[in-house]
Amino acid sequence: MVGNKATLPFEVTYSEKPSMSSKSLKRLAVIVKPQNVEEITSSLKEIGLEATIYDVKGAGKDKERVASGRGSGTFELAYTTRKVVATVVKSGDTNEVVERMKKALAGEKAAVMISPVDDLVLI
Repeated sequence: MVGNKATLPFEVTYSEKPSMSSKSLKRLAVIVKPQNVEEITSSLKEIGLEATIYDVKGAGKDKERVASGRGSGTFELAYTTRKVVATVVKSGDTNEVVERMKKALAGEKAAVMISPVDDLVLI
């Protein structure tokens, strides 16, 4: 997942087949507003992590207002559009990466989902 393995503190490696040695990985997925994606991805790149970005829609507390054409008013969408920025780190680095994400958002609300990763297999 990470380029230069010799110098990066968050080195995550793939294996050719499933192994027992990589059971200590975590997948971090943060749900953010589309305008905050650049801050999150740049903070991850600073420490040598790559990320996958997903477009998602959800029905939550927030509602998006959309203006329809020529003064006919606005209406609320039944869903909100968000982005999910996901990366994989070693378990010991989880807190540091979450703190970095929190600092990058500078007061914006976001949810970080942390889940275990059994293995990374390169196919």
